[in-house]
Amino acid sequence: MKKLLSILTLSLLIGFGVANAQNQRTVVLECFTSTTCGPCASANPALDQLISNNADQLIAIKYHVNWPAAGDPMNLHNPGDVSSKVSFYGINAVPYSVGDGTWIGNSGSVNQSLVNQWAAVTSPVEMRMTHYFNAAQDTMFVIVMGRATSAVASDNLKLNISVIEKTMEYSSAPGSNGERIFHNVMKKLLPSAAGTSIHAMEVGDYFAYKYSWALANVMNISELTAVAWLQDSNTKQMIQGCKSSEDFQPFFGKQAKISKLDHTMKTICSSRVNPDVYVTNFGSETINSLNINLTVNGTNITDLTWEGNIASGATEKINFGELNFEDAEMLENNEMILEITQINGAADDYAPGTYRYTFNEAPLIINKAFKLVIRTDDEPQLITWTVTKTLTGEVVVSGGPYAEAHKQYTENFELNSDDCYMFTIYDAGGNGLQGGNGLYGLKVGSQTIASGSNFTDRESNEFSYSTHDGVAENTFNNVSIYPNPSNGLITFDVEGNNVLTVYNTAGQLVYNQSINDKTTVDLSNLEKGTYLMVVTNNVGENIKQIIVLQ
Repeated sequence: MKKLLSILTLSLLIGFGVANAQNQRTVVLECFTSTTCGPCASANPALDQLISNNADQLIAIKYHVNWPAAGDPMNLHNPGDVSSKVSFYGINAVPYSVGDGTWIGNSGSVNQSLVNQWAAVTSPVEMRMTHYFNAAQDTMFVIVMGRATSAVASDNLKLNISVIEKTMEYSSAPGSNGERIFHNVMKKLLPSAAGTSIHAMEVGDYFAYKYSWALANVMNISELTAVAWLQDSNTKQMIQGCKSSEDFQPFFGKQAKISKLDHTMKTICSSRVNPDVYVTNFGSETINSLNINLTVNGTNITDLTWEGNIASGATEKINFGELNFEDAEMLENNEMILEITQINGAADDYAPGTYRYTFNEAPLIINKAFKLVIRTDDEPQLITWTVTKTLTGEVVVSGGPYAEAHKQYTENFELNSDDCYMFTIYDAGGNGLQGGNGLYGLKVGSQTIASGSNFTDRESNEFSYSTHDGVAENTFNNVSIYPNPSNGLITFDVEGNNVLTVYNTAGQLVYNQSINDKTTVDLSNLEKGTYLMVVTNNVGENIKQIIVLQ
């Protein structure tokens, strides 16, 4: 993952001892235990004392398994993450521990000599992390970043993060082994037990991530903290460990990333989107202004500007309004790139924060009925949906809310005019259909136009619709037509000799000509509206819908 750094930035990195340097490594000790395990109760006091004695050079995570007998409450809080780690290391007995990712043995055998041995191995990466809670104290945010001071050749790196509760004290023993007090209990692996993949790193390469966790099964919020470790997932060798610190200091002054886009679409026929752009400030400076460049399929669309306030470590949701990319060439598979070009009027101290969003050309549906299937979640009264004409916003079909949870509802509807349409499903609760295995699917025949369950307050996708009887479905795909919508000048990018025929919404032929390879056609004399483009060659027909704006 080679990064081009400015001469100034590179000199600063070298000045701070980054180039080809090694770092003190924090030892990572992963322990497997259970409240139903008698030997665990015997081994844990000495193990906990060893962990405490090495607090400056060791982090510990304890996974509570559901054997030799079921019922350990700390396992029941998160059995999935525990099971993943048991499988990863092939653990089949407790009390067992994994040191340095490669040493596996009885927890009673972990001693100071082993800790010293693991700590003596230096690391090519330095890591820093911190955590904080939201105002409601119901969500924990974790920020972790790392920088390579020497090359790390492995392409199997995984960044693992665990939220742990440092001490959990029960009034009476929750299991059969008599233990009441437990330390370093794993509560959640972020973003999941699979961790986050990190590419091989060269000197100066850097990563930064922010994760969140909605608190669950926490005994004492003041006992929560977070630890992280970078590991080769193939060899299981630990590269570096890190614990959350209040003295956290980012590596750079100006450094930001676009962490996600919300309210995007997977299929588009209108050449416009209106996403929420989430920007995370990973630098030490407060961000007061941003410049973001927008390109689609290599065509520069616009430069977006924003002013406000994003504190260090904070994330801001920014909406720039409707982003129109009618001038870009639309393909079967399309890519939108948003790149942060300036922070507070200057370049990012590391590298431009770039976010790539891919989408497909919307499917063309010809004179077919629609079937929407919704399996409701825990709160069906919050679920609604609409079908609108994209360019006018006119609602043509709608449904919901629903009465019964976890029930399958089927909605059938038809459309009667040619246009670019948007299907949107809403959840007033803001968590999609994720509660209770809810989901939705919009179909025509056996073709699924849109489906899913994992969204926030709404999810949209577009499709083109034509009422023309007797027009065949697309039989070849190598045709690009752009821009769409258009002022009348339309470019057709095709291969070989083709015939273009254009129909209005009444099914009348309004234009035809031969087109070869890349051809621009002038349809500006047509009335404003929606038209069906049929491109025919010796292979078959390709049908696309286009909107003429004048």
